[in-house]
Amino acid sequence: MRNYLTAEHRDDRAHGCLFAALGSDIVRQPRTVRHAMTEGFRTTIDKLGRLLQGRSAQARRERALATMAGLVGALILSRAVDDSELSDQILEASAKTFGRPTA
Repeated sequence: MRNYLTAEHRDDRAHGCLFAALGSDIVRQPRTVRHAMTEGFRTTIDKLGRLLQGRSAQARRERALATMAGLVGALILSRAVDDSELSDQILEASAKTFGRPTA
């Protein structure tokens, strides 16, 4: 995840994050596909929660959920805008806010 909020990851759509690539389309998929995405997300949150600081497991989980939402949202927005400078600013500001986890 160290490279999640980078221009390289943003520009490599074929090998990037499935949550960012498919997130807005997954809602229109069959329940089985949505369930698979949910389970993948849960696994990712569990792994991220083990990397983050927090006083309790619940605090780490909440931080992981917010961080993942911010990371994925930042990646989606950085890909969506047609201004490369703004796109880079989205990545940089988000990296400052959410950090660059070292998994």
